[in-house]
Parts: sequence; C-alpha cells; structure tokens
Amino acid sequence: MIGPARAPAITVRRSSCVIKSLLWKTFCHQPQWVKDVALRHPMPAAYLNPQKAIVPSRATLPIEPSKHRARTGCRARGEDEMRSSFYLTSAALACLTPGAVLAQQVDSATGNAVADAGEIIVTAQRRSERLQDVPIAITNLDSGRLAKANIQTLQDLPRIAPTLKGGNGPGTSGVRLSIRGLGSLGNSAIEPSVATFVDGVYIARPGAMYGALLDLDAIEILSGPQGTLFGRNASVGALNIRTKAPSDRFEGNVGVEAGTGDRYRLDGAINVPLGQDVALRVAGLAQLFDGYWKTTGTGGRSGVDNFAGRATLRARLSDKLTWTGRGDYTLTRGGGWQYTPLIAKSLTPATLAALTARIGAPSDLDRDDRTTNQYTAGNHVDSKHWGVSSQFDLELGDFAVKLTDSYRDWNNLEQDGDGSFLPILLLARDNFWRSKSNAHELQLSSPTDLLGGRFSFVSGVYYYHEDLRINYNFNLSPDFCRIVAPSTATAACLANPRNPAALFVFNQRTSSFAGYLQGSFKIVPSLDLTLGARYTHDDKDGSFIGRNFNPAAASIQTNETTKLSYAEGRWTYRANLAWRPSRELMLFATYSTGFKSGGFNSGNSNAALGQLRVFNPEIVKDYELGFKFQTRDRVLTFNATAFRMDVDDFQERALFGITPVVQNVGSLRQQGIEAELTVRPVEGLQLNTGIAYLDSKFKSYPNAPNIPGFTPATHDLSGFPLTFSPKLAGTSGVEYSAPVGGDMRISLRGDISYTTKYYAGTTIDGNPYTVQPGYSLLSARATLFGRDDNWSIALFGDNLADKRYCTNIAVQVFDAPLGLRNPTTGTGLRCFVGNPRTFGARLTKNF
Repeated sequence: MIGPARAPAITVRRSSCVIKSLLWKTFCHQPQWVKDVALRHPMPAAYLNPQKAIVPSRATLPIEPSKHRARTGCRARGEDEMRSSFYLTSAALACLTPGAVLAQQVDSATGNAVADAGEIIVTAQRRSERLQDVPIAITNLDSGRLAKANIQTLQDLPRIAPTLKGGNGPGTSGVRLSIRGLGSLGNSAIEPSVATFVDGVYIARPGAMYGALLDLDAIEILSGPQGTLFGRNASVGALNIRTKAPSDRFEGNVGVEAGTGDRYRLDGAINVPLGQDVALRVAGLAQLFDGYWKTTGTGGRSGVDNFAGRATLRARLSDKLTWTGRGDYTLTRGGGWQYTPLIAKSLTPATLAALTARIGAPSDLDRDDRTTNQYTAGNHVDSKHWGVSSQFDLELGDFAVKLTDSYRDWNNLEQDGDGSFLPILLLARDNFWRSKSNAHELQLSSPTDLLGGRFSFVSGVYYYHEDLRINYNFNLSPDFCRIVAPSTATAACLANPRNPAALFVFNQRTSSFAGYLQGSFKIVPSLDLTLGARYTHDDKDGSFIGRNFNPAAASIQTNETTKLSYAEGRWTYRANLAWRPSRELMLFATYSTGFKSGGFNSGNSNAALGQLRVFNPEIVKDYELGFKFQTRDRVLTFNATAFRMDVDDFQERALFGITPVVQNVGSLRQQGIEAELTVRPVEGLQLNTGIAYLDSKFKSYPNAPNIPGFTPATHDLSGFPLTFSPKLAGTSGVEYSAPVGGDMRISLRGDISYTTKYYAGTTIDGNPYTVQPGYSLLSARATLFGRDDNWSIALFGDNLADKRYCTNIAVQVFDAPLGLRNPTTGTGLRCFVGNPRTFGARLTKNF
C-alpha cells in the first residue's frame, strides 16, 4: 500500500448491541496480557477499551460497560478457552470492519500506532495523541516512509523534512543538525540546539548518532522550543526517535542490500514471545562501505563500516506494571574522510599558482571528480557507542507512572591523514572523545478526564549527568617545518618534538536537575488552554590543559592551564490555546521559551584564554500561530505554522586576537512559515509536499569576525542572515501502488528536495564566496512485493541528477602562512562535497 490509505466509512448501529455485548464479554474474560496484545493489533480500539480509544466521533461507539468493570470485572480462564475466544473476537471485529484499521490507543513503550488506514499517533507531549490533535509543528516519519525515501542516516532526513538541515565535517564528531536554521557543529563541547532522544533517552553528543539507522518505528521532528517537556538543549526543536518494541507474535525480517561505493548491508530483526507475559526483540546490521571517493595516493577508502545491534525485552510483571529493558551497541570504523576541493573563485589565478609551486602538487578544484589527490594516508575513524536503559510503566488507578533510567557511553577516535586537506602531509591530528552519561526521569501522567473530563496533566522530575573528555594531539611533518613555519624557525621546528608538537586535554563534568509540569484545561469543549513550566539547574566544572612542545606549533596551541566553573538555574515556559471548531480543523496559538546551556570553549588556541572560555546560555522566545486540517476520510491533510523566534545571547565563534572563540555575540530573529500537505485522491495514489519559508537576520551583531584577509578584523553583520538558513526549502513526493500479476503488488515513489541559496560557512563572516547556490535533489524507489508482503525487491537511487553541492564551506587551514589571504578577495575556501548520484538494490524477507 502507499502510506496511509483511505479508510471506508463505518457506522455501528445500536441494533448490533447483542453482538457488541457478546464481543465485550468474550474480551473481558481474558487475562490482562491478552487484552494488551489485542490492543496492539490493528483492530478498532473503541471495541476493546472505549474509555481510552481515539475514535472519529462519539456516535460510532458501541454501548460500553462501566469503567470499573473494564478494569476489574474480568476473570482469567483456561488457556484453550482464552485462545479460542481471542481468535473469535478478532474474527468478529474483522467482519465488522472490512478492510479498515482505525486509530489505536498506544502506550509509551509501543510508540507510533500507524496503520495504512489509521491515524498517526505521536508522543510529542509525553502521552499518546492523534497527530492532528497536537498543537505543535511536527513532521512524523514512520519506518515505511523512511524506507521508501531511502533514508539511511540522520543526515539524510532533510531530503524529506524541509525544516531540518543536517551535515557533517570530516570524521564522526562534526555532525550538525539544525531546525529553522539554528544548530551547532558537534566537534566541540558546545551543547546542541536540537535535542535528540532515542526511546526517551537523551543523546548528549550528535556525533554518537553518526552511522546507519536500525529497526526504527518512527522519527518525530518537533519544531520550535521544547524546553518544558524535553528540557535543556531543545531550544529550537527535538528529534524524538522510537525503535520498534517487542510484540506478542513470533515474527522477523532479514534484508540484504548493495549500493554505489561498494556498499553492502545485511540487517534483520526477530521478535520472540517468551511466554504469556514476556517478549524479546533483537535487531542487528552489518554494513561494509568503501566510500564514494578514491585517492591517487595510499590513503585508502573514504567510507566507514557499521556494525550495530539492539535487544529489547518487555515483561508484564503484573496487571499494573510493565518493564522494558534495552541494550544497544554501535561500531563505526573506516577511513571517514570527505572530499573537500578548493573553491577556485575564492583564489586569484596567481595565488593558486603560487600555492601549487609552494607545496609541489596541484590541489583539488573539481567537485565532479571522484578521485582526489588529498593526502589521506593515516585517516581512520573508530567510534564505539553503547547504552542500556530500563523503563517501568505503572498504572495507579487512572494515573500512569513511568520511571526511566539510562546509561550511555561514546568512545570516539579520529585520526586525520592531513588536517589541511592538501596533497602533502603538513599536520596530522589525533582526536579522542569520551562521553559517559546517565539520566533518570520519574514521570506522572493523569487521565484525560479529571474534573469531569476538563483537565489533564503531565509532570516529572529529571536528573542528568555527563563526564566529557576531549583530547587533541597535533603532529607536525617535516614539510610543515619547511612550508608553514617561518623560515627562521625551520631548524627549531625540525629539532624539537613533532609527534606531538602540541596537545590539549579538556575535561567537563555536567550535572543537571529539572522539574516540570504541563496541564491542559478545557475552557469549553472545543477550546483548550495548556500551560507548562520547567525549572532546570545546571552545574558544570571543567579544566583545559594546553601544552606546546615545539615553537613552530605556537600558532596552534600555547601553554595554558585553566579551571572552569559554571552554574545557573533557569525557567522555561509554554502557553498554548487550541480551538477545535470541528473535528477536521484545529487552530492554535503558542508562546514558548527554551535555552541552550552555557558552557566552556574546548578548542585549541594560540593565546591563553582563561575565563574567556566560559559563555552563557542562549535564550529563545518563540511565537506561533498555526492550524491543522484533515478531512474525515483522510483524503486531505494540511498543516501549517507561522513562527517568530527571537534568540538572545546567541552562541557563536567570535575573534579573540586571531583565534575564533565561542562567545555570546548578539541577537537573532528567525521567522517564517512551515506547511505540510498530503493528498490521497484515489486509492493507491499519495501526493505530499512540505515547505519551509525562513526570514533570517541578525538584529544585532556589531563585532562579527571579518573575512580573513580583510581589515579591520571585525565588522557589523546586523541585518545579515544566519548560516544554513535558506529563504525557501521544500520537499515533494508522489507514490503509487497497484496490484500486479497474482498476489503481488508494486510500489513506485519519487521525491524531490530543493533549497534556495544560503550561507554555508562554518564561521559567520558574511563572505560571499561561502554562499551555496540553490539546488534540487531527486530520488526514486521501485519496490515489488510478494504475497502478503512476505518478501520484496527494491531498486532505488538518490541524487539522480548528480548535483554537486557543499554541505559546509570552511577556510583553508594555514591560509595565512600558505600565502592565500588577499585584501580584495579574502582567502581560500574548501567545499565539503555532498554525496554524488548513487544507486542500490535491496531484497527483504519477512516471516
């Protein structure tokens, strides 16, 4: 089928009350775990638990027994009777609803209850709700949509989610995720602006999510501050990722895949019931990937191999208590380098010729080239990320209590062949990252019918702790001493230690406490007022130790020993008014706040920074007006949000001497409109589009760093847009599904993502040569499904027009000593080239 299909209209008349009473009686005599299983099956939840089910209208509900009987009046019977009556119930319900799958109630561990003809259930407000009833700008991507769009990593998501942009620099630590133009590169101790959660567990460092995705149920992209329920560092949005949970049936899948760049993947999952009350799901993948680019030297492959596994055990300990335990492990290993040619127009012909003569070899200039002469020998990535979590779900009468405990460990080693991306070795870096974190959350959720059905709330307390260590070693080659070091220092450079010539060690310990409460009150049946608040207190202690062993490395790192400390408490708020004039339409207005935590500069410096390494929180205030509209038959869904985000104490690199240092530099306004439209005009056909319009400008940035080579060293960028903030970005897709020969069917899907021009520089300096022109990316997938979808064969391709674009643009390392700075044109820039045209094929077997 193509996504959620059109549901036939169903009306249950009161003349069927005898059948309904029989069905309820049959269901009532089952053990609690059987009722839970039934609730997870694709059948109308209204027949099984009418008090909790999400249904089209009250008139379609059967006559229901009392709530007390639904909870306490059932008695267990023998296993044979239980099985036969359960199958009888399922068959009867299937007869009453031919071809239809209506919305289901979903608990927090089950996640997204999405069926082809059903509603989409999300947990953006920490309880299961219809997507169309949640007054938040949400892009929901279920596992089917991710597969059909060929989404392999988080960095691929912008192809189908225009409000999100992603990219990365060399290696694994430099992952960047942004929403509405705001985000941070992950290659420092600066906190992210987009918080990432996997099964409710916070992932502290974006680099830990580098690599292939595994056995996902859905990804929710939440736009705008989510500080009340998701906390610190969700200042502009959050990624709420849910993996597939164990079910009651023995089932599984295995898939093999091959693609461009000698990419070979094997993945699978198996779900095993271990008795009446316990189920286990195990998933794993192994992917070998040589990479899209080759080198003329001995640097080896640019790709990385991925190996990942996850085990989830779910046990119903009693009728009221369920435990879910998870463990996962990911290994990423390989070359991990990226093709980064010089941008020719950033250099004059004379300067480029002088560079070639100076280093004795030509530099890469052609983005279309698949073979590079960058020095990549020694490039290596070895990243290990693992974690465990425990979740208890307890029913206390009509209230729900959830306790989540987790531990995460990310151990990352990156070695650069040459950190300057030149054809010769000048500087090799060894980067070590270690993040160990634990988080604990106790949450209390009320039923939705307090005060006669007019009030509900979610509340909780939260504790988070992280130990972070970053260690860089800088190793100089003899060519560095002859080419980069001043001529007067060549002999000293060669005579003194070069491996390492300099290093730094940064340590940070973070403890964060928070408490939150969000409540919704029905002013009248169609008008809801939601108020929420969260108090967070952060304590950070750290140290920076820098050492220089070679005078030629003085421009890289000086001697420094600094103790660091930061502590602050801060409130975040949310106020929302939602009006539902009809079931099809909801209008809402929201005011919310968020913050990105303050902290410490962790980078190297040619000057001792001392307490200049400390910076304050980044504060966001958000104002939104929006609507959500969906026809009763779900043929048309149209959601849109207009927003204005004001950012104060914006955290960005500013110049201290000649060293860029993260500081609170000014104020920023990001405002625009986000809209999503889905149309299902006929059975088997689905059209969707998403648009993100963004008007970005600095309200105040008087001392921004100037373009390297220009004077003075700073200039005023007030009125300039933020980097990675295109005026317009969008995605559009079309999908068609139809039966073919016998019991098979075919699914065809095409997607296009597009963006207008934007500044892509890693430093905000207003350099016109860092503008990435607009481009479009086209992808397609054709899938043939066997009987009952028990097997499938897919052919797919991405970037079919083979567009060459820059994910990031950075200043050439050592541009000044290499003689690249020009008072008229600026300096040399390098383009981190996006993935070229790729093709692949996949075979999947379900059982």
